[in-house]
Amino acid sequence: MLGVAGDEFVPAWYTLSAVVYAERDGKILLLQRAEGTALAGQWYLPGGAADPGEFPEDAARRELFEECGLRIDGELELVGVYPIFVYGHDSLTVSYRGRVLDSEVALSAEHDGVQWVDAADMRVLLTDEVIESIAKGDGRVRSLVHQIRIDLDRYLRLKDRAESHG
Repeated sequence: MLGVAGDEFVPAWYTLSAVVYAERDGKILLLQRAEGTALAGQWYLPGGAADPGEFPEDAARRELFEECGLRIDGELELVGVYPIFVYGHDSLTVSYRGRVLDSEVALSAEHDGVQWVDAADMRVLLTDEVIESIAKGDGRVRSLVHQIRIDLDRYLRLKDRAESHG
């Protein structure tokens, strides 16, 4: 019968989150996590948890605006989907890329810093050794940052394809 699982089937349950490779002048935006937040001091893409019933793309746009006051100019392009463990939950993160409007960054209280970086330069720096130094022996943090690196590789491939066809 369609829609009825057998007794042995246990579905995976994830919270839903979204992040944005916010692009401007060939660089992407990174936000530094504030003291008192998870992974304080580390640099990450803008993003966060989707509200109940919220579509991932809407969550990505909302989180970008809430965290730094920026809006996407046009469409978001899907980069990837990956599982992470964050804030005590398994989360499925949906990543997007999109060009942001030329306005000033207005940081939320969740962040202490902002920087625009070349994604390829960032990838070169994201070595196994750097991942280990961020993880500090925590397997879940190691997995989170490893998934971010895999997603960054997907982003760079998409960006390269778009540039070679544009």
